[in-house]
Amino acid sequence: MGTTGGTAGGSPTAGATATAGTPTGAGGTPATPSGAGGTAGAGAGGAGGSDPGGGAGGTPPVDPDVLTVQLGEVRQIIRGFGLNATITNRDDLPWSRLFSLEGADALGLSILRIGMDQNGGHRDVPSGWETVKSLGARVIGSCWSAPAEWKSNGQIDGGGHLESGQYAAWATRIAEYARDNGLYAMSVANEADFASCDPNQGRPCNPPLTDAYPSMVYTGKEMMEFVKVAGPIFDDIAPDTLMIAPEASLWQHVWSNISPDGTNLQGGGYRSSDPLECGCFANEITQAAADTCASHCKGGAGGELAEGGYDYGHWLASDPAAWSAFDIMGVHEYETQKGYPWPADVNGGVKDKEIWQTEMSGVSYWPESGPSTGIENGVAVARWIHSALTVGEASAWLYWWYKSYFNDNNEGLGLMLSNSINDPPATKRYYTMGNFSRYIRPDVFHAVRVAGPSPDKVLVSAYKGDNGEVVIVAINETGGAVDVPIAISGGTVPAAMVPYATTASENWAEGAAVPVTDGTLQAALPSMSVTTFVSQ
Repeated sequence: MGTTGGTAGGSPTAGATATAGTPTGAGGTPATPSGAGGTAGAGAGGAGGSDPGGGAGGTPPVDPDVLTVQLGEVRQIIRGFGLNATITNRDDLPWSRLFSLEGADALGLSILRIGMDQNGGHRDVPSGWETVKSLGARVIGSCWSAPAEWKSNGQIDGGGHLESGQYAAWATRIAEYARDNGLYAMSVANEADFASCDPNQGRPCNPPLTDAYPSMVYTGKEMMEFVKVAGPIFDDIAPDTLMIAPEASLWQHVWSNISPDGTNLQGGGYRSSDPLECGCFANEITQAAADTCASHCKGGAGGELAEGGYDYGHWLASDPAAWSAFDIMGVHEYETQKGYPWPADVNGGVKDKEIWQTEMSGVSYWPESGPSTGIENGVAVARWIHSALTVGEASAWLYWWYKSYFNDNNEGLGLMLSNSINDPPATKRYYTMGNFSRYIRPDVFHAVRVAGPSPDKVLVSAYKGDNGEVVIVAINETGGAVDVPIAISGGTVPAAMVPYATTASENWAEGAAVPVTDGTLQAALPSMSVTTFVSQ
C-alpha cells in the first residue's frame, strides 16, 4: 500500500511501491545498566552533531577520515512520514496537499494515524480521513483508554491500569476497530507511560500536567502480558492488521526506567511526570542514572527486570510469545526530543522489529513549544527527524496535528491556532519536514550509514533507493553558510545531485545541479537551513 504521486513544481517523482522484508539494522556495543535496560549504542545512518554513526551489531566499523555516505552500509527501510488526525475539531483537512506530490506546497506524506475511543468508535477523527487511502497512504490507529469500569481507577481520565480480567475484552475491541476501518496497523496503547492529571482523583493539574483527558498506564510487565493476550485475538479478528506496541510517550521508557529531566533545558523547566514513580531522571540511559531509580524500578542482580517500572522493550523481548505477537515497535519522541538506539542486549544488538515514531510536536513546558513559525524551529524539527532516523533507526516519523486546535503552541505542523484549516502552510517546520517526506519515498528507500567528521552543528543523513537513487539531507543549524565536502562510496556514485533548500526566505528552492567529482559532492549549505540533495 505504498504512496503514489506525480511530479509538481520542483518536486521529485514518487517512487513506485516495492515490497521489502524485515529491515536490517543495528545498535552499537553497549554497557548494559542493570535495572535500566540496554544502553545507548551508536546509531546508524547519520553523522554530525551529537548523533554518531554506528555499525550493525557487534563492533562498529572504523569511521573514515572524511564525511562519507557509505552506500554499501544499508540500514532500515523507510516506510514514510505522516501526521495524526484524532482529538480534533473534526474539520476536513487538505488531504491532497498533505498526502500527494501534486501542487507547489504538496508535502508527500504517506501515513495517517487516527484514534479510537473507549467504546470502540472514532475519537474526533475528521470525516474525510479515508481520502488518504485513495491517495495511496497507509492508515494506522491507536487507543487512549479502556472504559472506566475496566480500569483500576474507575475513570477514563487520569491514568489508572487496565484490569487483567479485561485484557481479552479490550484487545477484542481494539482488533475490531482495526478490522472495521481497514487499518494497516493498530497500536494497543497510546502512551502507556503517561497519566494525565485529574483533580477529581487527587492528581492536581499543575505544569507540566495541565489537562485531564483519557489515558491509561501499563508497567512493562503488564504490557508484556497484555500483548500476549492481544496477539491471538488480532490474528483471529484483524489478521491483515499489524500490531504496534508499546508506543510510549518517551522513547527512553522503551529501553529503561529513566525519565527525562527538562529542568536545565532552554524552554523547559520541569521533570517528566513519571506516573510509575521510578524517581530517576536524566536525558541519557546510563548506569549512574539507573542507580538512582526507586527500588521497584531496579532490576535484580541476576539481570531480572524491574516489575514496577517501564522498560517496555526489554519486557516484551523477555517473553518469546509477547515478542512474536507484535510487529512494529511504536515510540514517541517527546521531552528529550531525540531517538535512542536499539540496545545490544536485545537480539544481540540486531534490530528485528521496525521502529515507527508515531507522534511528536512542540508541546507546552518543553523546548520548541512556541508559538513559533520561523526557520529556527523548522531546523529544530528537522533535527528531531534526523535523530529518529539515524540514532533510533526509525522507519516512519509522524508529526502530531496539521493545525494547533486548542493551544497557541507548536502542536500543529503547518497551521497555528489563529489559522483557518484551508490557509496555506504558515510554518517553516512544514517545509523542513518536507525536505524528508517529498524526496525519501516510502518502501523504496533505505537509510545508509554516514560516518566521518562533519562541521559543528551540521547534521547529514543519506538514503538509497531500490533503483540506485541517492538522497542526502543536510541540516545547517548555524547562522552562517557552510561548505561541506561529502564523499560517496560503496556503490554507484551519482553524476550530479540537485539541491532543494529550505531557508528563512525560501521553501524547497531548487538549485543548479552540483556535479559529484572524484566521488565527492561539494555541498553548499545556506545559513540556518535544511537542504535535500537528489541524485540525477
